[in-house]
Amino acid sequence: MTLIAQIDDSLCLGHGDCVHVAPGVFILEGDVAEQQGQGTENQLREAARACPAGAIILIDAETRTEVDP
Repeated sequence: MTLIAQIDDSLCLGHGDCVHVAPGVFILEGDVAEQQGQGTENQLREAARACPAGAIILIDAETRTEVDP
């Protein structure tokens, strides 16, 4: 499965947990996280699980449906 990460800017509180879990994939840009690079499925799932605000949404690239981290 190929995952696409989407960050809901209205939910992101800039905790930075995603940056610590998946450095090089996510960065903090001011008060919100942004995806900077492509990550592995494992990195994206771990980053989504680590986000205390639930701002990282994972989408199955093939079916375009949301998946649980």
